[in-house]
Amino acid sequence: MSAKVIHIRVFAAPDASCGHGMTWSAATAFVGERLQRRFGHSVEIEHIEMFSPRSFEFPEVMAAIEAGGQLPVVMVGDRIVSQGGKLSERIIGQAVEGELTAERKT
Repeated sequence: MSAKVIHIRVFAAPDASCGHGMTWSAATAFVGERLQRRFGHSVEIEHIEMFSPRSFEFPEVMAAIEAGGQLPVVMVGDRIVSQGGKLSERIIGQAVEGELTAERKT
């Protein structure tokens, strides 16, 4: 049986600066590399530009934005784990650990 892959999706504005001289796609790649060193092939990370055709595949994210949520929106698996501010490797890592723990129990 193959191990489950946890999908991490970062929804952000079109490739604009995230405030530290880095674009959102670069910040996503940076955090993704760190998480892959920690969790190996158990995680995949994807940067998705809001209002791109791909973003409309995630109605829960669109609903969060319509309800006043702020970018970036981060999903781990099927759950939104953070909205607004900076990408938090700690918050994302905790959500991944929770998903992996749940997977081991099934």
